[in-house]
Amino acid sequence: MVSGQFRDLGPLLNPGSIAVVGASERPGSAGRLVMENLINLRYPGKIYPINPKFEQLFGMRCYPSLEAIPAPVDMVAILLGADKVLPTLQTMVKLGIPAAWALAAGFGEAGPEGKARQAELTAYAREHGLLLCGPNCVGVANLVDCSATYSVALSPRTKAGNVSVVMQSGAILMGLANSAPFGFRYLVSSGNNAVLDNADYIHYFAGDPKTKVIVAFLEGIHDADKFVAALRAARAAGKPVITLKVGRSEAAQKAVQAHTGSLAGSDIVLDTVFKREGVIRVDSLDELVETARLFSIADLPKGDGIGLLSLSGGQIGLLADLAQGLDLNFAPLSEETVAELREILPPFSGIHNPLDAWGNGDLEKMYPASAAAVCRDPNIDLVVMSRDTPPGVAEREVEQSRKVAEAAIRARQETGKPVVIYSNFASGVEAEIETMLEEHNIPYLRGTHETLKALQGFVRFAVNRNTPPSDEPAGIPSPATLSQWRERLAGSGGTLDEMEGRKLLADYGILGPREAAAADEDSAARLAAEIGFPVVLKILSPDIQHKTEIGGVRLGLADEQAVRTAFREVMAAARKYKPDARLEGVILQEMIPADSVEVILGILRDSSFGPVLVFGSGGILVELVKDSVVQLPPLSKSQALAMIDQIRGKKLLTGYRGKPAADIDALADTLVRLSQLAVDLGDYIAALEINPLMVLPAGRGVRAVDALCEIKKKQVKEGE
Repeated sequence: MVSGQFRDLGPLLNPGSIAVVGASERPGSAGRLVMENLINLRYPGKIYPINPKFEQLFGMRCYPSLEAIPAPVDMVAILLGADKVLPTLQTMVKLGIPAAWALAAGFGEAGPEGKARQAELTAYAREHGLLLCGPNCVGVANLVDCSATYSVALSPRTKAGNVSVVMQSGAILMGLANSAPFGFRYLVSSGNNAVLDNADYIHYFAGDPKTKVIVAFLEGIHDADKFVAALRAARAAGKPVITLKVGRSEAAQKAVQAHTGSLAGSDIVLDTVFKREGVIRVDSLDELVETARLFSIADLPKGDGIGLLSLSGGQIGLLADLAQGLDLNFAPLSEETVAELREILPPFSGIHNPLDAWGNGDLEKMYPASAAAVCRDPNIDLVVMSRDTPPGVAEREVEQSRKVAEAAIRARQETGKPVVIYSNFASGVEAEIETMLEEHNIPYLRGTHETLKALQGFVRFAVNRNTPPSDEPAGIPSPATLSQWRERLAGSGGTLDEMEGRKLLADYGILGPREAAAADEDSAARLAAEIGFPVVLKILSPDIQHKTEIGGVRLGLADEQAVRTAFREVMAAARKYKPDARLEGVILQEMIPADSVEVILGILRDSSFGPVLVFGSGGILVELVKDSVVQLPPLSKSQALAMIDQIRGKKLLTGYRGKPAADIDALADTLVRLSQLAVDLGDYIAALEINPLMVLPAGRGVRAVDALCEIKKKQVKEGE
């Protein structure tokens, strides 16, 4: 279960004995709440209350210190102030105690002094191999094994189950534990993640045979490689990771940093990582609850075909609106199913999927029969049935819901396909009906929107799980010049001039236009004639990056005289813009045909995940519609084609208003090649931009017209 950078969290999450430092009987104190949780759960291990003021607490012997305990201890709950946490850890090391949880705030979230205190705590714990949860959190609870070093009173509603949760926010964890309709294996409030972080817990849950579903509320990611390794462990174990990650907005990022000291990277990049690793990302706590409920109860479908039955045309209209933009396949019903439904429903009923199965209002007859027919359809892998049964509804409504539930149970038993029932309202459902369904692994979800989002994650996960991993190669072989480029770029800072940037691209098989550099007017005129008119002329200077804005570019120069005039004009414009700029002359390029399509490609560095590939529509569309997508390198050809499919400017590439279709195959090949460059040299490059890359008509390739490469400066360590 434990590999590489991950450790066995058993002493923390499954301790055989627990010492509670700061135990107390004072009402409302953390020391009392932790002790009461252990007592109420009937914790089977040994409990050692620690408080020098008392000889006995809760009918147990109370010890003055950790050293006074006469037997080995697995885990310590530290309920003291921030200044007492490190001394307690030092005592633990002397006694050989492996795990602890620290409740106290006043660490990384509390300004420079707190950050320094946390850094000292982290260094000591890591040096001595301690498993430390927190600080600044409410602790951990193991509901299956009845262990809880947890500083909030556990609700009688909080039950054991198969969902394991890690959340940086203690308040949200408390709310989930108190309100969720499903049961928990582990509840972990990770707080500041000073030693153990979210990745450690996710990885441990992945290997835990009693965990079926993993839920994480994230405020920041400390170690991107470790985090991805944990996600992959969960995927390999076939366990869904359902994540609510805050930090999309600038305001949220500031709040997160103030709360736990986390630092958020680009949310767009993180979203890309989640999709690549099969993580189900939700946008609200209600979505999180319904998605976790669905995964915890239902079996996965074998495909993505959804058959949905409703009881009104209005509900179906709402479904259609809410399903816009979601990846849901309401599969067409087979001819046999349509014929069967025509026998069940009145002639005026439309037979579609989603299906209005109200018919003439005889719900007890028509709805169950319709559900059975849809469930038998070979195109349908998952059946979803709408039925509102709020608590306290009239007994007649409960009777009808029983019939619906019985039909759902029969359909599942006869076909083996998963069945889901949902209420259009999130106000709750009648407990009798919910219990009846869950006994047969049929979840009763709340809320139309929440149900649709949960279904999307459920089906995507199932399809990915059932799809064999691709053996398609990613990237290309590195060029023979790789070591020279690493030497050229290593720590030099600044930018490559445009021609050197295109030379770098050319070494990766990304070709630019025919071009030459000219230091004076006469050379410019001669070289332009050799290239062939018309030509493009650009200023050549390592100190001027954005040439168009300063008047440093001339297009469509048709003869030598036009080239001479353009040479003088761009040199003058450059001197006016930046008198101290190093002017090395101009670049002459062949003019790319007007029937080409402009796109933009680039490499950016994310603060967490390193080099990232960016692709989007070029020209004015870059700023006007923000039409771009990101992906992590390296790319396979199919992944590159998928990136191209995602941009709205795809229409321009497929031939628009009479223009020829562009060379999409060559564009995909270029994305693959650039992704290899990102893998090879991403640690040396601050940013690389090809803008524009001209995509010629099909069969004629691409041309990297303009290239800007910013080089990372060497990071000077303190003391050097």
